[in-house]
Amino acid sequence: MGDLIYRLLLFLNSSKENDINYNIAITMLRNIRSIPNMSISKLADLCFTSPAAITRFCHKLGYSNFIEFKENIKINIGHYTKGLMKPKAMHYDLPREDILNNMSLEIINEIETFKSFIDLKVIDRVVELIFNSNNVCIFGTQFSQLMAQELQRKLVNISKLIYHANDVQEQERLADELDENSLAILISPTGRFTLYHERLWRKIEKSSATVVVITEQHKPEYMKRSDYIIYLPPRNDSNEYVQNHRYDLSYLLEYIYIRYGSMYRNN
Repeated sequence: MGDLIYRLLLFLNSSKENDINYNIAITMLRNIRSIPNMSISKLADLCFTSPAAITRFCHKLGYSNFIEFKENIKINIGHYTKGLMKPKAMHYDLPREDILNNMSLEIINEIETFKSFIDLKVIDRVVELIFNSNNVCIFGTQFSQLMAQELQRKLVNISKLIYHANDVQEQERLADELDENSLAILISPTGRFTLYHERLWRKIEKSSATVVVITEQHKPEYMKRSDYIIYLPPRNDSNEYVQNHRYDLSYLLEYIYIRYGSMYRNN
């Protein structure tokens, strides 16, 4: 169930076993499909805690209240049930060699399509903005978040520090601090960021920062607010074996890092 699962796992992996957040997170993960039909009191009983503690935990996850949290679970379950979050190939009865070969073909196709599609002039402008901005904040969740962390790690090796946060609330804090001298980079390959993180997007949208969005979607809200958009080739959930944009996004951010180094190696 995508982003919500990812955030719960962050709590699970970063908390101690006797921590209340650990207990709530692991109970939610074990009962994730039942939560939309639960009252807050029922969930609190399962977690051996109080409704107030559940509400505070929902706030930590980035939701206004338990009702909003439950609604987001319903959306995630719906997307997973429709096949938007799991490979179609899981339903196929194929020899392992065919699975591996078909995966390889999809990965190669995704990268080759990206190479013929991407606008290198826009990327050069974004690289220039990264170099010239003292406060560069990069936003994203799930795989996009991992890629953001990797770009952050690589750029610091060539003396460029950019900012990112694992926790959604911490990303909101970064967004609150954006000003006219800041650069905000939002990674949203499928364009669903505004659906799952509306409050965070509103903070970025209302800021005076220069905004760059990486996405496949020509969404009106992105087109209206962004100064630059790096468009990924539209996949339309076409991959059957590998997650859409896992490889072209990785390829893009690796290129941005290498291009940054080549443009500013003497600075």
